Amino acid sequence: MLTKPNMLVVDNNVAILNKCSQLLLSRGYQVRTAESSQEALYIVEKYPADVDIMLLSLELSRLGAMSVIKVLKKTKSKILIMAMSADCGEEAIEAMHAGAYDCIRKTFTVERFWTKINRMIERFRFGRQLDIVKKQRQTLLMKDSHDEDTLQSILNTIPESILILDQQGSLVFYNSNAASLFGLLADMALGLPIEKCVKNKNLLSFITETIKLSLPRHSAGHRESLIEMDDVRLRVFMDSLTSEDDTVIGFLIQLDDISQTSAMDQLKADFMTMVSHELKAPLSALLMQISVVLDGLAGDITTKQKELLGKAKEKTKGMIALVNDLLDLRRIEEGKAVVVIEPLDMAEILQRSIDIMSLSAKDENITFDVNIAKDLPLFSGDKTGMQAVFINLISNAIKFTPNRGRVEVELKKSGKDLRIKVVDTGIGIEKEDIDHIFDRFYRIKTERTKNIGGSGLGLYILKGIVEAHRGTVHVESEIGKGTMFIVSFPLDK
Repeated sequence: MLTKPNMLVVDNNVAILNKCSQLLLSRGYQVRTAESSQEALYIVEKYPADVDIMLLSLELSRLGAMSVIKVLKKTKSKILIMAMSADCGEEAIEAMHAGAYDCIRKTFTVERFWTKINRMIERFRFGRQLDIVKKQRQTLLMKDSHDEDTLQSILNTIPESILILDQQGSLVFYNSNAASLFGLLADMALGLPIEKCVKNKNLLSFITETIKLSLPRHSAGHRESLIEMDDVRLRVFMDSLTSEDDTVIGFLIQLDDISQTSAMDQLKADFMTMVSHELKAPLSALLMQISVVLDGLAGDITTKQKELLGKAKEKTKGMIALVNDLLDLRRIEEGKAVVVIEPLDMAEILQRSIDIMSLSAKDENITFDVNIAKDLPLFSGDKTGMQAVFINLISNAIKFTPNRGRVEVELKKSGKDLRIKVVDTGIGIEKEDIDHIFDRFYRIKTERTKNIGGSGLGLYILKGIVEAHRGTVHVESEIGKGTMFIVSFPLDK
């Protein structure tokens, strides 16, 4: 019988930390707790056997939950992660894309808590069963005699399609789901080279490449890919099997049908795009009407009314910015960051962007220092994309620079590149955050930034547009002194 998984609860909210711990302890689970991402990673590193399932808050400060997820993924940890969030919104979706298994709202009922946790425990137990099967098939590949019926029965209980190859790439075993997927009859395919059984070129290429990468004493390790096969979308995992002296003796291939999941992801993405489009027009109309009233064009208003309307105007502008970010995000993910390529006068586009942002800078008493080189060559690019890059860089500099600060903007030719540099005297970025500022929905959460709005999509979109134009982004920052962004675009020969 499998032992119970060990739990680690990570949250800087002591009330949530205690509530989750008490519920788990009441059913006999071993529980550790951490109040920060750093403490969680320390526990995982120091006591790896004590953590099988992690309940991870998405509202952690400093490194944040995404850093923990990425570290665990990078180290190929088998720890299952249940994200915890106030609303399980966009941050939760991003966490699940990065590797979290599921998300639970912090306002959970006891019943809902156990529904989610029990589902994760089942996934944990399945993983342990798969490990047992792996050890059994390694024994099978190393021995001349084995109980074929027992192993085949075990493999047939696994819901995924499983193929086991020997070192030369011939089929040793496959379960009933794999037989159905590839049209293999009974044991007729056993001993055949994999190319005789798998006809899909992309899948076969992935398998043969992994075999070639695995030398007798050098495993290619865990590899994965997404493969389209007929009307099925497969997530394929392939791993080398090794003996006690690290000699490669075979390969495990696991194929998961994710067609339904992919279809749902596409449906959600299309729905988000439709909603964003539908919101854009009425929000723009609302902003215009608020501005008319605020400017006194519809009659006199009191000081209090003006204050309330001003706040409503800023919130509406924020909603419009969010809608635009979501539409830009969708275009980038569809590979449409570049729509129309044409010769561009980058100096003109930059100056127009500065003019647009000058009002915001004036409101914050921020000084602009602009240096645009003369006689710059034309750049072949997408005009809308370039405007988005410039606006994003300048607006971020203004947003994170305190009152009476300074923003320097420079555009010049540097070698074979066209280079824009934006330097501010703002609050700066922590070193551990710089690696994540281009992640989707990533927002720096500190005392200095808690009142600064934004979707967390701006720099992700900026990087997508820059890379679509074969450009690069470089960032340097120092806390309390400011930040420098340098974007370089290669000029056509």
